[in-house]
This record gives sequence, structure tokens and C-alpha cells, in this order.
Amino acid sequence: MQGYLVGALIFALLVAVFAVQNTNTVDIQFIAWRISDISLVLVILGSSVIGAVVVFLLGGVKQLSLNKKVRDMKRQNESLIKEVNELKGKLEQKESMEKEIMGIEVEAQEKVGEDLN
Repeated sequence: MQGYLVGALIFALLVAVFAVQNTNTVDIQFIAWRISDISLVLVILGSSVIGAVVVFLLGGVKQLSLNKKVRDMKRQNESLIKEVNELKGKLEQKESMEKEIMGIEVEAQEKVGEDLN
């Protein structure tokens, strides 16, 4: 994160230096708009600001999408944890029933052994 911030600051500084060194006036035409005799500094800085705003908005949309995915994954995780706990309970019940059955079988075998003697 800090590397990203340092890189952004260096880029902003380079854009500012470039803009200050290009102080000529220019004519701008974009689709139906026409602006005459505007400083190139304003064009460069304005374009940079518009680009930054677009990147910020697109990043915000992506962040919202990621937050939604995280919420969905947390819900799914909670559901799976609940299912695992239910299955553990069922397994414990099954194991205890198997122990009871084994105990009954042992008792029955002992009784059969006593009856034979």
C-alpha cells in the first residue's frame, strides 16, 4: 500500500513538473465543444484530475463488488461451519450407539458362554 502511495505521489509530481514546463496556450476541440486559448497547464492538470476521478470511481465499484463477495463468503462459511457441527454431532451419536451395540454384543456373548458351561 505504501509503495502504491509513493508511486502515485511521484507520478503526480512528474505531471505537475511537465505541466509547469508547458505553459503555452492551445485550442481544444472535443466532439462539439471548442475552447480557444486555454493554458496547456490547465489542460494537462484537468486531464489528470479527470483521469484520477475515473480511476477512483472504477476502484470504488470494484471495492463494492469485492465487499459483496466477502459478505457472501462469510455467510457461506457460517453455513458450512453449522453443517460441520451438525455432522460432528451425528457422528458422535453414531459412535456412542456403536459402543452400546458392541457392549450389548459382548454381554450376549458372555451370557452364551455361561449358558454353554
